[in-house]
Amino acid sequence: MKLNLKNVNCLPTPTWNKLGVNGGIIDTEIPEIVPYTADVFPQTLPKCVEISDVMKTDIVFMDGDVDTGSGDSVREFVKKNHNTGFFIEIKAGTKVEEPIFLNLELDNQNPTLVDENTIVAEPGSNVTVVMRYTSKPGFNGFHAGMTRIYAKNDATVTLVQVQSLNETSLHFDDVGGTVFENGHVNLVQTEIGGSHASAAAHLKLMGRQSGVNIGNIYLGGNEESIDINYLVDHYGQKTDCEILARGALQDKSQKIFRGTIDFKRGSAGSKGREEEFAVLLDPTVRARSAPLILCEEEDVDGQHAASIGRIDENRLFYLMSRGLTEAEARKLIIEAQFTPILSRIPIASVREDLQTSIAGRLNTHG
Repeated sequence: MKLNLKNVNCLPTPTWNKLGVNGGIIDTEIPEIVPYTADVFPQTLPKCVEISDVMKTDIVFMDGDVDTGSGDSVREFVKKNHNTGFFIEIKAGTKVEEPIFLNLELDNQNPTLVDENTIVAEPGSNVTVVMRYTSKPGFNGFHAGMTRIYAKNDATVTLVQVQSLNETSLHFDDVGGTVFENGHVNLVQTEIGGSHASAAAHLKLMGRQSGVNIGNIYLGGNEESIDINYLVDHYGQKTDCEILARGALQDKSQKIFRGTIDFKRGSAGSKGREEEFAVLLDPTVRARSAPLILCEEEDVDGQHAASIGRIDENRLFYLMSRGLTEAEARKLIIEAQFTPILSRIPIASVREDLQTSIAGRLNTHG
């Protein structure tokens, strides 16, 4: 099946074309999209949570739909071709104590996964959803997913998306959301596998004192490519956002990171921060970054920072002087830089699994 998508992960305001960061085109062959038959949904749910299969239920979306980070072409592709997905609604005033796990695996029987998902947190509710994308080795898989988030007044949604597909699978993960007064969304995306991995989100802070925290971990190897695009729009007063990405590249891998904070007119008193730190383990990697702050309002505070480079030789020497080999010291430094993102994941078992996956990838490198 031919996949051709235009204007993917575009910057809202284009920059110099020669930099190659304005957006991309997806033109490749993917497996035929067939019904997804694996069991996704948890066996039991708290009484305050309602979950529906989008393949069996007609879902009416609030406000028609939401913008997502990858753009119209990816969103429309998922809406047209989805073969699984869920609609989760958390009742008002309830806190879901246990996380909701959704395990989505690719294998020979299910080589394609196109999931269209929606999370609605009613006023005063709190929920954590963990989506784990995995695959069996030895086949070419394809995943494209879209998740909408609605965090109503005083609601909190934590969404953790863990991608550890095999090295020959394609992966696209797209998130869009609206956050109302005093609502909060915490999003963590980890890109540990796939021959091409795309992670994107577009979140709108509509209500006063609403907030968004986005954390991303990426680890590229072989000839993998990673494409990241985050946009946060501040509409309400005294809104707050933070975008933090930490990554490492080895072999001939490459990545593009785009982070945009947009202070709209009327967002007085709002704050936004974004940081990206990337470690380059080989001279053959390629890393590009495009941090962007847009502003239509005077009384705001926007900050951005990016750091791309090799491991600090002084830190390496210090650790080796304490008895570590060079490989052990390098691995420790890289793992340590992921800690600020891992600490945002509120489930110990998920953190531990991620640390194991990261260590396994690093063990294959020198």
